[in-house]
Amino acid sequence: MDESTRDRLRLGRIGFLNVLPIFYPLEAGVIPHPFELVPGVPSYLNGLMADGGLDLGVVSSIEYARHPGRYFILPDLSISCRGEVRSVLLLSRVPVERLEGETVLVSAQSHTSVALLRVLFSIRYGVNAVFKVGNCTEALGRGEIPAALLAIGDEALRLRNHPLYPCRMDFGSAWHEWTGLPFVFAVWVVQRAAVERWNGRLGGALETLALAKRWGSDHMERICAEAAGKGPLSVREFEEYYRCIRYDLGTDERAGLELFYRCLAEIGECVEAPALNLFSPLDFVA
Repeated sequence: MDESTRDRLRLGRIGFLNVLPIFYPLEAGVIPHPFELVPGVPSYLNGLMADGGLDLGVVSSIEYARHPGRYFILPDLSISCRGEVRSVLLLSRVPVERLEGETVLVSAQSHTSVALLRVLFSIRYGVNAVFKVGNCTEALGRGEIPAALLAIGDEALRLRNHPLYPCRMDFGSAWHEWTGLPFVFAVWVVQRAAVERWNGRLGGALETLALAKRWGSDHMERICAEAAGKGPLSVREFEEYYRCIRYDLGTDERAGLELFYRCLAEIGECVEAPALNLFSPLDFVA
């Protein structure tokens, strides 16, 4: 469809259960919305957003760091944690400090998690490991047993107690213990080009997302029941899991994000730490 004839905002939707509290009310018809939902893993949505295929949506934090001139960050929305996150894990056969020179299999689905692992290895632990991109579940099914695995999302929930990997590093905990700050895995962004195209409609879109976020928070029993029907955990386990995840982008989350960006610049993952340019519809009223 020609861009000029589109009547719905294209919103990227990460295909993991960690965003269910926000997207369930939209997908279930509980909250009417102006979006065409486009699902995918984080790396796919990063590319689609970078190519202009989405108007707004959830992207890995590192996507904004690498291309800050393309986006505005939507206010008070993130996928973050203050301590344990449970669904981003390094599963290792030995303690992290003993992974020098070892092969670590990393998921291709999340750029931010791989970048955070590089930050932790380089700055916190002083470990140089060999990163190999692959699918953890498929590798284990073929009988491959790398020294460590980076598992994210639903796969991490399934593999977290794997008997071959007795050492487990939760990325949220590792970051919080090191910095005292929350870690922001993903942010909601809007294309700068979309701001002009959809001027006058983005304010309503932000209000809809805020309503969805509030509805999910107020109906966690229903969210957990829905998640248990789709995923590898029980309702009680999902209740514990969702207590770890935050969807805010307050002062502490912004401080954690800015520190992460400074760390990325230090290890050469981005040219410089970008400023956090937050979108406000009032700034674009004619």
